[in-house]
Amino acid sequence: MRVVIAAAGLGACVAAGTALAQAPAPAVQPLDCAQFPKTMDEAALVKRFGRENVVSADLEGAEGSTERGTVVYPKDPSRRLEISWHDVKKRRRPASIAVKGKSGWLVQVPGSRRASLGLGASLADVEEANERPFSLYGFEWDMGGFVSGWKSGKLAAMPGGCYLGVRFGFNAKAKDRDLNKVSGDREFASSDRAMVAVRPVVSSITLGWPD
Repeated sequence: MRVVIAAAGLGACVAAGTALAQAPAPAVQPLDCAQFPKTMDEAALVKRFGRENVVSADLEGAEGSTERGTVVYPKDPSRRLEISWHDVKKRRRPASIAVKGKSGWLVQVPGSRRASLGLGASLADVEEANERPFSLYGFEWDMGGFVSGWKSGKLAAMPGGCYLGVRFGFNAKAKDRDLNKVSGDREFASSDRAMVAVRPVVSSITLGWPD
């Protein structure tokens, strides 16, 4: 059975400050490592977004597993963020911050021709931000659609010491014969004609930090 990863449309970027002590976020705002540093904890999120907008929850992990993490704006899909922690018990030191579903958060890309990336971005959009083609895995397996390498592009090193993870989903109207050409545990160039033919769009974006 074909699994299609839904992706939300791109939102308009709304300016926002970087201090964690600011007022609650607008519907769409920039997301970068300066606003969510590796020293952050859940208490800082509560201070910034309000206790009612920050909850502990089980998050989807690899291969069907779950892990305890934190969700910002759990009742508002347009502002939802999912945070996993290196120190799960004390909920501090973020391992990753994920933008999924219908979330409108935009990841900032300083120094690139494209200022930000959001859900629904195309291969060409991400190539523009990276300023060169990149590689991604084929679809329809556990790692399907994940970017496997930025090829020394702009997205290979994010300011603030975090890394950028991006996953693509293929278009629901992609033909089976085209999808079969770009499925399975293989790597493809973003410029590959067969990959372009299934019109992938970004379905999730993650900022992460090594332990």
